[in-house]
Amino acid sequence: MSFSVKGCRITVDFSFVLVLSFAAMLEAEDLFYLLLFSGIHELSHMTALILLGGRPQSLKFSFYGLALKYEQTLSRVREFFVIFAGPAANLILFAFLHDDINLILFCLNILPIYPLDGGRIVELFSYRLSRNISKIFLLLIVILSAIMIFKYKNFSLLLTAVYLIAYTFLR
Repeated sequence: MSFSVKGCRITVDFSFVLVLSFAAMLEAEDLFYLLLFSGIHELSHMTALILLGGRPQSLKFSFYGLALKYEQTLSRVREFFVIFAGPAANLILFAFLHDDINLILFCLNILPIYPLDGGRIVELFSYRLSRNISKIFLLLIVILSAIMIFKYKNFSLLLTAVYLIAYTFLR
């Protein structure tokens, strides 16, 4: 499903509806809050973008969360504030709510791995440095995910690592 609001194309992918349906069926409250706080994260990017004179092109809701695309006509300083607005929103929410979800969203998104916000910030200053730092942090995440699998039988970080590796090496 797709529609436009003031020139911004909003797309809701079938996979997003599927995730919401499973969350409702399984009464997965954490998944609901994850989607809510991810939405606030992206809306923070969009709010900063509009306040700094940018124009959103599209907002996509999918299995992987929400993704904002916009024209790249901002200065580096303005771009930095647009990128940092998302993690800042999660940090502020964590300060008030003291919840794990916002802390995890902040820590994950601030990692210097492209396409995460931290990686986009590093890329603003050096594309080559961004690629090298991304690879180092991806290796650390793979090692940490292996520890989590063997010690806690938890595969969630591995799934995140696979997604980020695929994105990094296929871009």
